[in-house]
Amino acid sequence: MDDLNDYFYFAAVVSSGGFASASRTLKIPRSKLSRRVSRLEDGLGARLIERSTRHFRVTEIGQAFYEQCQTILREADRAKSIVTEAQSDPQGIVRMGCPLGLIDISLGAVLPEFLERYPKIKLQIIGSDRRTDLINERIDVEVRAASEPETQTSLTMRKLDRARRILVASPSLVERMGELGGVDDLGNAPTLAMTTWMSFHTWELVGPDGEKKVVRHQPRLTCRSMTAILDAARAGVGYGLILENACASDLQSGRLVRVLPEWQTVESQFYLVFTTTKGMPPAVRALIDFLVEKSKQHQIVTTGAAIAAQ
Repeated sequence: MDDLNDYFYFAAVVSSGGFASASRTLKIPRSKLSRRVSRLEDGLGARLIERSTRHFRVTEIGQAFYEQCQTILREADRAKSIVTEAQSDPQGIVRMGCPLGLIDISLGAVLPEFLERYPKIKLQIIGSDRRTDLINERIDVEVRAASEPETQTSLTMRKLDRARRILVASPSLVERMGELGGVDDLGNAPTLAMTTWMSFHTWELVGPDGEKKVVRHQPRLTCRSMTAILDAARAGVGYGLILENACASDLQSGRLVRVLPEWQTVESQFYLVFTTTKGMPPAVRALIDFLVEKSKQHQIVTTGAAIAAQ
């Protein structure tokens, strides 16, 4: 492939009217310019400049070639300016993967602020309850939840908040069913599950002194929407194992009450996962920094835990 620097040197010699003038302008030895132009001519198999100790003349084909070189150099400058502008002003498309529940109840509340803050960024949310292949699926950043630390060394991670799920119900359901004697009673009680349908579901709970129990139950309602599960819990349809900060306002207002308060799930750590920070587009960096900022302010309700642990 041709060295485009030779095109640049040739164009500079022609626009300067000679090798000596171009040498002074570019602060490059005249001998180097002469060698580069000669190499270009040899590669093209054409004489572009007629020169001697007293004369300098651009050939007809050299003039036509010069005009095209100018076009190439302008386009190169334009290409560079696109990158420079993108590096200084976050813009372009960012693809983010995250659990469906997180979109449903949390991110939807904070992402409009992000898009208002960065009007040149376009955001594509890929909702999925599986871990995506960031490279092959062209995902820039993904939200993940795990009860154990991530071990994939090929990925870079930023921690968000930690969260756990607690057992809640409406006051009307508690009044109707009576107080639960223990976690084993959930097996015969009406429950709500944020997962796909199957005959039986399990909840893994941690109780007093770190005691662990797996509760097998048959939910009355299964749904991938956290909003729907919360609505059903408020209506007294069943007991829900719901992210603590997702139902905090309902507990405070009395729409929901906590049941078996000594039992809950293990805390899950939430991460932003991406391939590398090297060469990261500013738009992706802006989104990562924004989500970390909102997590520190506890404005992101990480409902993905409800999916990860079911």
